[in-house]
Amino acid sequence: MTDEARVNSIPSLRQLRASLMTFADIASVAVEEANGDIQRMLMWLRDDRYRYWKKRVQVCTERYTQAMIALKGRQVLDRALAGSTSSCVDEKKAVQVAERKLREAEHKLRSVKTWTQQIEKELSDYRGAVQTLVNTMEVDLPNACARLDRMVDSLDAYVALAPPEMARTTEDRPESSVLQPPGVSPTEDDAASVPAGPEGTPDERDDAPKPEETA
Repeated sequence: MTDEARVNSIPSLRQLRASLMTFADIASVAVEEANGDIQRMLMWLRDDRYRYWKKRVQVCTERYTQAMIALKGRQVLDRALAGSTSSCVDEKKAVQVAERKLREAEHKLRSVKTWTQQIEKELSDYRGAVQTLVNTMEVDLPNACARLDRMVDSLDAYVALAPPEMARTTEDRPESSVLQPPGVSPTEDDAASVPAGPEGTPDERDDAPKPEETA
């Protein structure tokens, strides 16, 4: 481990936090819109369409009943007047039309009930499946953003700290630089900057005349 901290990604942390918040906003809007669409569809089926086709069944039932009464009345009248029943084409046609409309209205009403039950089931399954995402948006993402805020604040405070002043004089300067790990020999420039002692450099001592040579 080193004694220095390399802090180079504070903007990346801020960008990550902004991206998380953007995702949370987009996902929240999408979930709300989906819930709204499902609720509107369910209310449309349960209230509007159900009431409409239920009323249509009642109306068609009354018309079918009236058509049957008209047919029976015509048959009775013909039998009373002519002693036999006529073909009653118009009355029978009216009965067929009324019956067809009644069957159609009953089919529509059953379909509305079936689709209402199906959507209610799908809505329950959807809410269970999306609950994990909702918990993430409401709990996990705010906690993550709060943690990132604390990290960024701590890093900003750390970066704002000024390093301690250090003496740079030649007398007090150690053989190894403060920026140089211990155990590493000084460079040639550092060696050249060291002042020569009273006996000179090693090369000068080797070139100096020996006592026997001076005699």
